[in-house]
Amino acid sequence: MVTLNVGHRERQTMKHLTIDKALRGLVATGVAVLAGLMLLKMASSLDWRMEHDTPLLHYAAFLMDVQDAVPYRDIFETSMPGTFAFHYAVVKLFGYGDFAFHCVDICLLCVLFAATYLFMARFGRLVAFVSTITFGLVYLGCGQSMTLQRDYIGVIPVAFSLLCVPRRQSTSVGLWRFGTAGLLFGLSVLVKPHLAVALPIVLGSLFVLRQHPRKPILDLVLCTVCCGTGLVAPLAIAMVWLAANAAFTPFTEMLFHYIPLHSAMTGWHENISGLHRVGYLIENTVMLGGYGVLFVGALFGAYIVAERNDIQKPVAMSFLCVLLCALSYAVYPTLAGKFWGYHYMPFAYFCAISTGFCFFSWNSKSSPRGLFRFRGVLPIMAFFAAVTIQLNLPRYVLSLKWDLSSGVEVHAPKGGRVDEIATWLKARLRQDDTVQPLDWTGGALHAMLLSEARLATTFMYDYHFYHHVSRPLIQELRRSFIRQLQTSRPRFVIEVETNKPWVSGLDSNRSFPELKDLLNRHYVVAFRGNGYLIHERKTVEESSSAQQAPRHVPSKAAADGGL
Repeated sequence: MVTLNVGHRERQTMKHLTIDKALRGLVATGVAVLAGLMLLKMASSLDWRMEHDTPLLHYAAFLMDVQDAVPYRDIFETSMPGTFAFHYAVVKLFGYGDFAFHCVDICLLCVLFAATYLFMARFGRLVAFVSTITFGLVYLGCGQSMTLQRDYIGVIPVAFSLLCVPRRQSTSVGLWRFGTAGLLFGLSVLVKPHLAVALPIVLGSLFVLRQHPRKPILDLVLCTVCCGTGLVAPLAIAMVWLAANAAFTPFTEMLFHYIPLHSAMTGWHENISGLHRVGYLIENTVMLGGYGVLFVGALFGAYIVAERNDIQKPVAMSFLCVLLCALSYAVYPTLAGKFWGYHYMPFAYFCAISTGFCFFSWNSKSSPRGLFRFRGVLPIMAFFAAVTIQLNLPRYVLSLKWDLSSGVEVHAPKGGRVDEIATWLKARLRQDDTVQPLDWTGGALHAMLLSEARLATTFMYDYHFYHHVSRPLIQELRRSFIRQLQTSRPRFVIEVETNKPWVSGLDSNRSFPELKDLLNRHYVVAFRGNGYLIHERKTVEESSSAQQAPRHVPSKAAADGGL
């Protein structure tokens, strides 16, 4: 009887081992397919073009390179100094081409992969590998408009800061780790200030793992000072550079006077206030930027780790750090109040790597029967379900097929508008000509980058002039713009009318009488495109004839800004 029972148990064990091997093979195949899909997407991204915000910042770098322009002094922009430094470094090292830009993107993505894998390896190599490719799929799935967006660039040093958290109990947490973490977050703050929202989490994780000193309060102050010193160092360098180039005052004026007005608008460029704004913030915060499914997968993985009671303290703190970072970056877009897609890149990153926790129990020491318990098959099913739904894998595969078979031409920004304007300008621009765009993200700036057109004023965009129009600051921006146009006398003015953001809501309008009058008196429409006009400055004879003709004289109200 004992022999029969032993034989039955052996057969059951062999059966479980066979099923275990088959399931592991199936899961390995699924992970390999996702990895292959990501690699193909990386390869296809080399045919992408710059689009949306990145060509605007690349054009600012072009002005810095060619016109010796200094941000804030010569370019009215709301981006932080680190963003300009990044784009300037790219254009100086690799030029202005799309291919070079996307090669830089792939290289930085691989750097981020390395940091992610090194940190997540403390939870197991399979967890690290899955975490890495999941974020790669998410990021690349956003397409060319997401490439090297500011919030994505800013999350790279944040990912490296996690490596400051030790992975072994025996590792001492020296003060240099606090300083390094602060320095890395300082680099992120130079790109987006509120990326520092996760700094207290990393700082707290390091302090918990630090050897208990005799004077914990004093030690906490010392650790905080080291972290703060690292945080301030890159900011101080940037401020010194701005001051040396007479740009510090314009920077602070932009930061403390204009940014609050800009931040008051929604992601749809509508100026709202009061309860309307509170409802808007709550509604969009709970939407999680469309990453709700991925967040559920991350929570499922987090549960798998949380139920384990046999992990060492550094690994437990690392897990808690990742989870809290994900939660902090879930509300990160609320701080800016815009909720644009790229604002969710830090949240998407921590959600994506957290889904890898679903594989935490799948290691070589797992018992065969572990696959039939909750910690076995169900977490893996949850992972693949979350990734499939989040990425919409059938559409993802179709877009990849389209990318691989179509080439560069189909990725033309703004449906070809950018290339059309650039071609027109290249054929007509002379050496000393300047161009003024009346646009934001409608393609004019990108075309000026491609045609290497010089900017006529300090204003790359015109949306500044149409919100909070009763404020003295906006009125002064309008007057400054008109003065600069009258002085620089740009040869061409590109007026984009469609497929560009327009502001709306409280204290906003689309009327700028002084600008309209200037265009009517000194310019003629030289080209009518699909949704845009290119005005060319009249010759002296044409301007004289226009001035002799009777024209409407603006009222005093119009002269003060049309308010």
